[in-house]
Formats: sequence, C-alpha cells, structure tokens
Amino acid sequence: MKKQIAGAALIGATLATTLISTPAAQAAETGPRIGVLSGGTLSVKEGNLWSSWTTQLNGVAKFEIDGNRIGVLTTGGDVMVKEGDLYAQWTTQAGGAKDFHLGGNRIGVLRNDGSLAVKDGNLWAGWTEQTGNVKDFDLTPDRIGVVLATGEVTVKEGDLYAGWVGQMGGAKDIELAGSRIGVLRDEGSLVVKDGNLWSSWTEQTGNVKDFELTPDRIGVVLTNGEATVKEGDLYAGWVGEAGGVQEIELSGDRLGVLRDNGSFAVKEGNLWAGWTEQAGGVSAADLTTTPVTVPTSGVTLQDLRNIYGAIGDPDAVQQGLESLNAEMVRGGITTPARKAAFLATLRNESGFRYNALENTGATYQGRGFIQLTGDSNYRGAGSNLGVDLLGNPELARSLQYSAPIARWYWTVARSDSNNAADHYDMGLISRYVGYRASSAEDAERCNDFKSALRYFNGGSLPVPDSQITCNRH
Repeated sequence: MKKQIAGAALIGATLATTLISTPAAQAAETGPRIGVLSGGTLSVKEGNLWSSWTTQLNGVAKFEIDGNRIGVLTTGGDVMVKEGDLYAQWTTQAGGAKDFHLGGNRIGVLRNDGSLAVKDGNLWAGWTEQTGNVKDFDLTPDRIGVVLATGEVTVKEGDLYAGWVGQMGGAKDIELAGSRIGVLRDEGSLVVKDGNLWSSWTEQTGNVKDFELTPDRIGVVLTNGEATVKEGDLYAGWVGEAGGVQEIELSGDRLGVLRDNGSFAVKEGNLWAGWTEQAGGVSAADLTTTPVTVPTSGVTLQDLRNIYGAIGDPDAVQQGLESLNAEMVRGGITTPARKAAFLATLRNESGFRYNALENTGATYQGRGFIQLTGDSNYRGAGSNLGVDLLGNPELARSLQYSAPIARWYWTVARSDSNNAADHYDMGLISRYVGYRASSAEDAERCNDFKSALRYFNGGSLPVPDSQITCNRH
C-alpha cells in the first residue's frame, strides 16, 4: 500500500524499549515481516507476531516492504532499497524523489517534478521513463497504474514499454493487486475491477479515506475511522474490524490497523481473529506475508489466487485440483512455461472448474477443464481413455474424466502444445485450442500466461517480453 509521507512522532516508552533486538536473535527468524515508522526511525520484525524488532534506518519519511526487499524514502528525498535479510546493506536508487513503490522485481520512483521512472530486475538495473504529471501511482510485477495531475487514471500491463490504457477520471488514489485495480475517487467513493484492463468497475462503498487491496481482500477506513474488510469476490459482504483507525494494511491472511492514537495492531488468520498489539507511537506501518517462492509441488488454490486474484467457485476448483495435478505430471506439464500455458488456457476455457459447461444445448457442447467440443473430439478422447463419451457426453465434465481429457487434448490431440510452451509461443497454443478469432482474447490469454510464468519463475519472466509470442499464427 502507498504510505503517506509520515511526520515526526514521539516514540513511546514502550516502543523505545521493544524496538531493540540482537542480530543473533533476529537472524534465526525467517518469513513474513512487519515494519513500523516512529519518529523517523524504521524498525522491522520477521517471523511471527511476537518476534523482536530490528532497527533499520533513521531519517525515514516513508517505507515499504515487499517480499525480501525493504525500501525507504529518506527525509532528504533519496530512495534506498535493501534486498535479503534484515542486515543487508542499503543501495541508493534515486534522489529528488517524493514517492516510491516496490512490486516484485520492480522499483518505481516518483520525482519531485512529477515524472515517473521504473526499473525491473536487480537493484542495479537501469531506469525506464514512464510518464509525467503524476500525482499518485502503484505497481505490481505485471502492471503500472498512475493517477495524473488531471485526475485521470491510466494503467499499463506487460513490460515497461507497454501502452497505457485509460481507466477513468476524477481520481485521487490507485491500488493494484493481482488482477485487481482499485480507484478512490475525489468525492471518496471506491470502485474496484477484477480481470483485464477493460473489465467493468464494481462500486464498493463511499466515505473512504484509506483503502488496501489484495487478490482476495479489500479493506477500507471510512471517514468516521471505522475499518471494514471484505473477503472473496467483489460482491462479498463487509466485516467490521475496528474503530478509531487512520490506516489499514493487508497482506495474505494478515490484517493490520494503525489507530488514531499511534498504536499498531495485527491479526492473522480469518477476519474474526483476535488482535495482537505491535507497537505504539507509530506514524506509518506495513506488513507482508511469507515472500512468494517458486512452487515445486502441485498447483494449489492459493497458487491460482496468487497469480490471478479471486477464483470463482473455489469449492469446485479445489475439488478438481488433485486429479488435475496428477494429469499435469502424467502429461509432462511440469516446467514453469508449460504450467503457465496450460493454466492460462484453463482459466479462459473453464475458470479451472472440472464441471464447467458451455450451456449451448448442443449434444457435444464444451465441457470440463478444457471445454471439449464436437463429436470428433468426444470420440477421440473417449477412445484414448476407454470410455464411451459419445454415448455419455456428460462424463466429460465429471471429476473422473475432466482432467484426463484435458491432458489428452494437450498431449495427444494437440501434441505440440508442450513444445509451443517451451518456446513461449502462446499464440500457437491459442490456435491449437481453436476458439473464435479474437485479438483481444489472444492478448488476454497471453497476459494470463505471462502472469503465471512470472509466478512459477520466481517473480520475473525468464526471457524478454519481446520473445513471447501472443498472436495466433
């Protein structure tokens, strides 16, 4: 989340004594992080909610934590970032800055003159100029969103050279998380979209003074100081969390509130979990869950949420994952590129639901994970699996056969699919799948491929974006 530039705050006696820890004690702890800013001093803890604090830096105006990176904006306008453990060295990134953000391998800096520059890669990567006249921005590993001085919101998706797509006007704040975009309008109303850049907006609530997004949660602080959170899709109900709040923080299953009195508390688990007090005298706070690592086992529901945000019908998706993972292994769909191409296809075909139905009324309409369609495909899949799908087409969307059919289509009916994925040719895979020609859908499936590829590759693309083929050929 974008932190407001924090003014000086007195460190309470309790905080002054608790924000001290020894390197020996802290070095043994790993995992999620919590950071607090007090009187210009940044302190971070790593591990559970009761871990000790480690002082990071003085003279800090703003900070952010993202994965294993910590970034600060100093009171002198310098942006500095460290990567690794809590004792890593700081690397100066830029001067003359008034804001910055971290997102995966990306660092974005908003200069005093309103120009925005972003780098993608290691801490020594070069900067790429983005646009000018920016008053607010946010970024993720795959998107950059800005609010211009005019109040116009525009977002790009893909590499740093992608084109901008206008979203709306009359805005003062933007947040990005997974496939979600949230915009706080000038009059205090919040809208969120989930999907591609052309998805429709869903109104959330009004009288908002602060908000935060994750792929699965939305949190707001209303003008009366009430913090409330929803979990699930954009139409989920709100759950009241606390009053007297000035700022809210979300990350994974962690929820933090910075109260008006300067105290910061965090809960972990569901929305009804109990609070654990963290510190007093706090002017800004941030938190993360465990940094994303490259999954080495089967695909989980949380993996899908991490990549794509909210997942429709999660019960059906969860029910089908065991058989789907088994068939992916059987079909050699196990490398980052192959898994990414396969999942991008299934997301657009069935939403990862084994029981999906095209619902056209045709006898051999689309069914199952891969939306098997047409009598010839029903005949071929049935022959390969030893089942009469022509006579029993509903079996194509059964838990027993949906995943094996998807594997058959990928490795037998379209036997070059894994090879196309190995060459990052999503356009060829889209031709193999055979949906009605649409450049917009080509782009959508390719963006889904890139999102999954970044995830399974540890946060960045394994090749330049220019080496990925999106259009069917």
